[in-house]
Amino acid sequence: MGCGKTSVGQVLAQRLGWSFVDLDQVIVQEAGRSIKEIFAEEGEPAFRALESTTLERVATGAGQVVSTGGGVVIAPANRAVMRSHGCIVNLTASVETIAQRVSGDSERPLLADDASVLKIRTMLDGREQFYADADVRIDTTGKEIAAVADEVLDFCKGSL
Repeated sequence: MGCGKTSVGQVLAQRLGWSFVDLDQVIVQEAGRSIKEIFAEEGEPAFRALESTTLERVATGAGQVVSTGGGVVIAPANRAVMRSHGCIVNLTASVETIAQRVSGDSERPLLADDASVLKIRTMLDGREQFYADADVRIDTTGKEIAAVADEVLDFCKGSL
């Protein structure tokens, strides 16, 4: 969250002549509710199940850049799906940068009650082992979107 997945993904898709798919947006469109509403009404486990099902279906498409929410990689099956269909890129940023980028965004259910640096650091630390499983990790702190897209393309060009 707040690392530039959507912005970088859109630039990558444009450069490659591919479509851009935001997994969270697909879920929202198909569910007819926001992710925040899904979390509130059904809880995180139900959202994660929906996320996994949607990922499995979306990942089979060709010629696309897929942006996922940061929690999707927690499930080993999701990482296996992503790995079997492409290059897994983990965009990172400093905790302070993330906090600044997500401040005032009320649509992030896991940060709805607390978007502090401490809360974000705790969440990232808890997910670190899953993020570390990516094919490449790129820090976006202080970088232009185009420069990050260049880094992704340079790393993933052999697998595209």
